[in-house]
Amino acid sequence: MKLPATLEKHAAKFDQMSIRERVLIAAATVVAVVMIWMIAISDPLSAKQHSLQAEMTSIQDSMSSTIETFEAAAASDPVAKALIREKQLKQRLDEINSQLNSQSAGLIPPERMVQVIHDVLSKQHGVKLISLHNKPVASLVAPANTSELSPSTQASDEASTAIDSGPYMHPVELVIEGRYLDVMNYLRELESLSWHFYWKQLSLESTEYPLNRVRIELGTLSLEKEWIGV
Repeated sequence: MKLPATLEKHAAKFDQMSIRERVLIAAATVVAVVMIWMIAISDPLSAKQHSLQAEMTSIQDSMSSTIETFEAAAASDPVAKALIREKQLKQRLDEINSQLNSQSAGLIPPERMVQVIHDVLSKQHGVKLISLHNKPVASLVAPANTSELSPSTQASDEASTAIDSGPYMHPVELVIEGRYLDVMNYLRELESLSWHFYWKQLSLESTEYPLNRVRIELGTLSLEKEWIGV
């Protein structure tokens, strides 16, 4: 395709120039193109980008301020405090219940303890039951400080319920009397049961030879606070 006369004229002049002149003209042309691109495209894009960044920073600052306002309001709100405390107590209770389930595997249920003790004793010759009674149930969870919870709020009532839900240690104390070997056989029979106890205390006292009086405290775990049995 034939170039316009004007362009042919400029092209002829360009061909007649020295290499140095051609390089200078080409460099000037490139600089001009770059300047035009920056003025027409790059600068508006940069300005838009800066504007968006400034807007995003403003939104983030606003969100942070809103969160701080909510946190400050929650810190001074008794109901919010009660709900937070309730959640903490429930989480702690779940952890304890999980530990209880793993630790109490095979432990005898509290309602079965007395009957099992009697059953084993009835099969053991030479051992006499002196006394058998339940001891006070003890919670495994230390009482939580709920003074900051408002008693007039429903959340506080629910939190108190969570505190009183266990788990509990159920201890039984029995005193038996018999010859040393007979007493030892009875203890072995208790230990060999398919159910297990926590052996909390065992003390031996000599009475009239050859008899010995032995005080034993056994325990088991349960989520129920009340005794069932005895």
